Amino acid sequence: MKQPTNQSNVRPLSRLIFELRRLGPGFVYALTVLGTGDLVSHSAAGAGYGYALLWAIPMTLIFRFVWISVSAKYVLVTGETLLEGYARLGRGMLWIILVSIIVIGHLDIMTQIVMTGRGADLLFHLPTEWSTTIWSISFTLLGFTMVFWGGYPIIETFCKVLIAIMGVSLVVVAIISRPDPAQILQGTLVPTIPGNEGIYSSFFIVMALIGTGAGSTSNLTYSYFIREKGWKNVSFLGRQRLDLIFGLACMFVMGSLLQIAAAATVHPMGVQLEDASDLVRIFSETQGAVGGIIFGLGLWGAAFSTLVGIITGYALVVTDISRFLFPSIGKHSATEKSQQTANRHPVYRVFVAFLAFSPLYIVFTGVKPIWLVLVVNALFAVLIPVLTPALLIITNKKSLMGQYKNGWLTNTILGVLVAVAIFLTWENRGTLVDLLSSYIA
Repeated sequence: MKQPTNQSNVRPLSRLIFELRRLGPGFVYALTVLGTGDLVSHSAAGAGYGYALLWAIPMTLIFRFVWISVSAKYVLVTGETLLEGYARLGRGMLWIILVSIIVIGHLDIMTQIVMTGRGADLLFHLPTEWSTTIWSISFTLLGFTMVFWGGYPIIETFCKVLIAIMGVSLVVVAIISRPDPAQILQGTLVPTIPGNEGIYSSFFIVMALIGTGAGSTSNLTYSYFIREKGWKNVSFLGRQRLDLIFGLACMFVMGSLLQIAAAATVHPMGVQLEDASDLVRIFSETQGAVGGIIFGLGLWGAAFSTLVGIITGYALVVTDISRFLFPSIGKHSATEKSQQTANRHPVYRVFVAFLAFSPLYIVFTGVKPIWLVLVVNALFAVLIPVLTPALLIITNKKSLMGQYKNGWLTNTILGVLVAVAIFLTWENRGTLVDLLSSYIA
């Protein structure tokens, strides 16, 4: 009977704890995508252009929030999966998504394999010139084993600790590096495109930032994560938005601190990021050997957790696509039954093996990992004019969405995203062709 009095005394704290415990998909999503793509893009932006591109972080997160929130809203309002929505536009749309995931997924996993090996090598260099290659192959096999047999929750918990360590260290290094508050404020609030410096043009860096932030095919996975959480109707809409805000807030803090740390430490030195060892300078210049070790842990944790998360998410999406394109394969759907059932689906298992092993040849090529990550991130932006208009079509149908159809502000933001992506793709067409040609050659 005294419960109301007690509640009035502890309600704010208990309410906060209660709400945080109910969240989950947003953090899992952030853990999946906050890998080497964001780490490298933000570090390269700060190292090459100082504080001048900080404005791109809130812009890309706004685009990302609106895109993902709209896709999640479709799932919660209609009860369908996102791919079911795309299927309403014809089988051709599903084929485009499938081919995109195969190509981009192959390249994306390739970057995680390279960076996982580099991160491990920075921590424990083996007495052989093949040290990085050995680590890359070893962790690829470990990641495949965990995804194939459903052991991801274990590594997810472990990587949360590593990324938390990196987050704390980022705060420390950003403070110790003595950044310029006035330039931080100007770089965040005043959008500018500085003149090209170094090996990566400013337009190319912005394209990579927007690509990894708003155009990544991994954005498709969030709607599957919320279904795995059990959020399958419109009553979860408010919780889903809070969940996504929480996840993206973590990404905003990490991205900003990375750019600030690189701008304050690496940019004045005139160092151009080409290898993972160059990234270590962001920490080692201010925190010594300990900083290098902490960054190596964070680099490995970000790359490996993303490796596992992307393989899992993409495999779930492709398994769902197979229901429409190859209905005779398998007797169940990853979206209709439990995660354990999805792990036994033949399409899921074949695609997990493909994503894990097809890119392994990259460890024998000697490719520059920073270059590879930026190219993949830029390619993500190319997909925006394909996926976004389709999302706009299905989420503006009143017959499907009812009162939850998009408003003018949502449509405007997504329309601007498409326009920006087309502009950046056109501006960087020559750079992308040259870089891809050199990779193929």
